[in-house]
Amino acid sequence: MATKNMSYDHPAYLARSTYAYGQNAAGASTNFGKFVAFANMFVYSIQAAAITAGTSTQTQWNGTGTVVNINADSFNLIHVFNGTAVTTATHGPFTVSGGTSTSTTTAGVFTNVALSGTGTSGNVQAGTNTSVGGIAVNAGDTIHILRGTDATAVSAFAIEYALQPLSNVTQ
Repeated sequence: MATKNMSYDHPAYLARSTYAYGQNAAGASTNFGKFVAFANMFVYSIQAAAITAGTSTQTQWNGTGTVVNINADSFNLIHVFNGTAVTTATHGPFTVSGGTSTSTTTAGVFTNVALSGTGTSGNVQAGTNTSVGGIAVNAGDTIHILRGTDATAVSAFAIEYALQPLSNVTQ
């Protein structure tokens, strides 16, 4: 296989794709699923669906203020950078809830979290961050999902990504 890059407006760079991590098993603080970037890309969002509601109460920022979500689980997106030294960025915590006011999570609830920034240890989606420019990911970097502390919740996750213009791809 050979690698190449195309013009900046090639459809390969304009289309967004998804990667589904699938459904996790119940268990607190579990790290499951791994996505390895095959080219330089932007990860724009993460989608989470509650398969089985949890038993924890979580508080999250919904863009205008904090809201309480009952029977919700939380999760973080962990970005591990490819290189000689292991460095990471943590995005989150986020709640699998879909609520914009005090709500109770039930099976089937879906939430979409727009991602932006470079990531820090903590919540990059804090209240004033409204940019949806995505997270820059280099070829070889990995993206993991780290579940929260609810031992009974079961969730499914997916990420939305697009190739960075002029990044090398295989043909």
